[in-house]
Amino acid sequence: MTQFSYRCVDREGEILVGEIEAIDRPAAISELRGRGLIALELSSTGPTLLMRVSEPVGFLSKPSGRDLYVVLRDLARLLTAGLAIDAAFQLLVNMQKNVILRRALEDIREKLRSGESLASAMSDFPALFPVQVTAAIQAGENSGTLAGALATLATNMEKAVSFQERLRSALIYPSILMAMVTGTFVLVLTFVLPQFESLFLGNEDKLPMATRIVMGMGDFFEAYWPLLVLALFAFFAWIMVVRREKNTRRRVLAALCAVPWLKTWLLTPDIVRFVRTLGVCIGAGLALDAALAMAINSVRVPHMEDELLRVRREVRRGDLLSTALGRLDWFPPLALQFVLVGEQSGQLGDMLGEAATIMAQDFETRLEKGLGVISPLLTLLMGAVVALLIGAVLLGIMSINDVVF
Repeated sequence: MTQFSYRCVDREGEILVGEIEAIDRPAAISELRGRGLIALELSSTGPTLLMRVSEPVGFLSKPSGRDLYVVLRDLARLLTAGLAIDAAFQLLVNMQKNVILRRALEDIREKLRSGESLASAMSDFPALFPVQVTAAIQAGENSGTLAGALATLATNMEKAVSFQERLRSALIYPSILMAMVTGTFVLVLTFVLPQFESLFLGNEDKLPMATRIVMGMGDFFEAYWPLLVLALFAFFAWIMVVRREKNTRRRVLAALCAVPWLKTWLLTPDIVRFVRTLGVCIGAGLALDAALAMAINSVRVPHMEDELLRVRREVRRGDLLSTALGRLDWFPPLALQFVLVGEQSGQLGDMLGEAATIMAQDFETRLEKGLGVISPLLTLLMGAVVALLIGAVLLGIMSINDVVF
């Protein structure tokens, strides 16, 4: 089979770009024609320039976690109502406004028609459907409870998406305040202070220490601002390297987690994600070893991932999950108790889901309290910075007036 990139036009005249597997070019054209598409361009060597130009802009149309939740929720409802999966996907395609997600659903529908399972078809789009989603769907298909698995998955995903959205929203206001503090500081140094330099010429030795420090800062910024801008770009470039290179990210996060008061804030979101994913996979019918593998894949902190892999090996050797997790110094005691109760009652999936919900709510409460203190502090800091800078200038003007009189 050969992978072909295509640029086609559909019945409505819309240009579509994607990929298709076929034996040869005639077979690919025939397959596209069967989908109601007219091939404008077909390439076996990757997307051409026209294909790339026709692709939707990623940052404008990239599906969000809530888009995925809505798709899973609606699919579960349609299947529960008795619709065949092909008809359900056709309705999902017709309802979908996001271009990237609509095209992915169209491709999944074609794969289902060709005999693939839903989990297999979704696994071809890992950027849209994470491995824990496809694993839970596969478990539902194997057990004959696909609609129920989708409903459970959608419920848990809605909790995860809501947690992420509330976390993101809570950080917006402090971020704006910090940007305003930085912008105010730069504005005063670059535009306000230079207006007063002519007043102080010849009297620099008579100026108060505060005024001389502030004026020196302004001179430094004026002389070296290109280097400061380059340093800022270098910092953001380093951040991108940390995000992409696992070894660098491992060292940085390990160093940050060594700070006690930072450790909880950095690890808790990943702990919630791990516990919730593990609960979803176990609730969908996956074996514990496979569920652990899926849950570990959802973790983003590298050294935390390494320790969870060790937990998985210990469980394989026969240890209870609660015993293996209890050896981790960062795993919350509350979640550990839920794991223990779940093992004893045979409701491990449900107990993990409850633990994730409680931990997420507790983290949100602590975050809101912390940000409730930080926000007024940043506001006061912004006022203090402006007051100190302007006050230093006014002291300088008053000292010159004293010299004159």
